[in-house]
Amino acid sequence: MIGWDDYRFILGIARRGRIVPAADDLGVTQSTVFRRLADIETQVGCPLFHRDKGIYTPTEDGAHIVAAAERMEQETASALRHVTGHDQQLRGTVTITASESLSVFFVARHVGQIRQDHPELAITLLSRNQTLSLANLEADIAIRPQRPTDATLFGRKMGDIRWAIYAPDQGKGDVIGLSTAARASRTMIAAQRHLPERDALVQSNSLLLNANLAVHTGSAVALPMVVGEQWPGLTRISDPFSDDFGELWIVCHNDMRRNAKVRVVFDTLIAAAQTEKHLFQGAA
Repeated sequence: MIGWDDYRFILGIARRGRIVPAADDLGVTQSTVFRRLADIETQVGCPLFHRDKGIYTPTEDGAHIVAAAERMEQETASALRHVTGHDQQLRGTVTITASESLSVFFVARHVGQIRQDHPELAITLLSRNQTLSLANLEADIAIRPQRPTDATLFGRKMGDIRWAIYAPDQGKGDVIGLSTAARASRTMIAAQRHLPERDALVQSNSLLLNANLAVHTGSAVALPMVVGEQWPGLTRISDPFSDDFGELWIVCHNDMRRNAKVRVVFDTLIAAAQTEKHLFQGAA
């Protein structure tokens, strides 16, 4: 008979499809995942995954176990949200997830104030572009570049997303491009079209790296204003683009909106965004 921890391993492998990233998510070694999967399949008496060139896809039997694991995870998370959602203690850890740009140029600027006002609060900031699950408590608060559509989430609009062109004062007229290797969003691709029509002789797959390259090569670069307005050595040389690049929202799960520590961090970041709206979308 397999236990919950076995279900957790099966779910981790199914979600990532490969052993190495599953091991990273599970916080164990690759060999541990191999061993645990072999033990579990021995216990149930059948293979749970098809193996094809390192890619793991659930078999029909495996899919049943994955579905059961997802239900168990959801019920566990729901119970935990119900309990912690009513916590009125201003101590403990609040986990915030945001993109790298927003983490560096917005959230990080306000962590010190939160800690000063509430010294018993700890902040974990997860800088990643992948969406973490608020339902499964992978994070307490998320800052996302779109209005939430999930009815289980509570959100507030922080501002509109605007981009512009930036360059050093003594620019050479060259442009920094976005590498085709980048996992570019439609917004990033659309923003690149505003750059002067000339070949980008320098490219990267990172907005922050592009900003630094612009400084050191004397080139123009398209950046979200929250990055460009604060990057040392860069000056805005265009009006904010008129394109609709969407909205910036801060969200938490409905069950957590009355949790005292989540609410105080949520409200602090909302107030900061209102004060610093010019950083996101330019002066009114």
